[in-house]
Amino acid sequence: SAECSVPVERPATMVLLDENAIKSMAPGRFFRDHKGAVNSLDFHHTEDVMVTVGDDDALHLYRTNTGTLLKTLYSKKYGCSCVTFTHASQAVVYASKVKAASKDPRKDHALRYHSLHDNTYLRYFVGHTKQVVSVSMSAKTDQFLSAAADHTIRLWDLRTNQCNGVVRCATTPAVAYDMQGLIFAAATDDGEVKLYDARGYDKGPFNTIAIGGAKGAVDPATGKRPRVTTAKFSDDGNDLMCVAGGMVYIHSAFTPFEEVMRIDVAKETGGSGGKHAGGLEALDLEACWTPDGQYVLSGGADSRVHVWSVRSGSKVTTWQSRHAGVPSSVRWAPGSMMAASACTEGGCALWIPQID
Repeated sequence: SAECSVPVERPATMVLLDENAIKSMAPGRFFRDHKGAVNSLDFHHTEDVMVTVGDDDALHLYRTNTGTLLKTLYSKKYGCSCVTFTHASQAVVYASKVKAASKDPRKDHALRYHSLHDNTYLRYFVGHTKQVVSVSMSAKTDQFLSAAADHTIRLWDLRTNQCNGVVRCATTPAVAYDMQGLIFAAATDDGEVKLYDARGYDKGPFNTIAIGGAKGAVDPATGKRPRVTTAKFSDDGNDLMCVAGGMVYIHSAFTPFEEVMRIDVAKETGGSGGKHAGGLEALDLEACWTPDGQYVLSGGADSRVHVWSVRSGSKVTTWQSRHAGVPSSVRWAPGSMMAASACTEGGCALWIPQID
């Protein structure tokens, strides 16, 4: 059953991806199953399945090797966002996204552990009092983290609905485990990310990364220190990527945490003109790593997906097919030559290389 969540060993980090193959990526499938913006998506670590959730309260499960829709489920009352697979390929955790508040904010902003196999809720995780904005599942255990606009990060375990701990923050945080599940990164205040030992988080952070270097960066859109809305470790744990407004900052995950690369996504993808001009900052873009840690993908203001090389520090390619809206969710499939992007108009593309 989905309840039986045995930690799955992820496939070993892939061999380095072929840059020519990355440049050749085109949609093998394009789905238009959502009736509103797709707000998040996830691939399972080992099975060929992908899940998407949207502002239309729908959850779609796809088989990625055949490009087929397996099932559609709904979370009509509370909505759904921040979806993530558990270790089971038929079970997910996701946050609520209510359209009208009730008298009980804790119920409005609960997380749900949902068995897709038989469409049952296995557990509710109640504690947050405002919108949950990021969820991160440990790759090794049944623990997961949630971060919300109530300025808290909460630690949970799939096996109990009791909250295991709370980290209080100065702003709306973002959170991410590393691939070993040993440490997590928490953007607890504007312009900084703190690193915690997952087993001893209550002792406080063991290090702090100033986004954009020791003096800290300034978000060009706001003139303030950047508010990180997405944080993700590379699979090898060597680097940490932070998305803030229309910028992506990549830092070494080890002292002295030097900045490896900075990408002005808004500027490089036509954010200064066109249909979605200047709208990237308000969108909370998501960027993602390739499994080899060599490339970063992000949707752009031009409705396309762009790829940068971390080693060269420059853009590799822009995939030519366009979404109808901004591709605000992007993910690379673990252990596979496939990526997905989903947009604010409800479209979702599965990208595959066009050369052998």
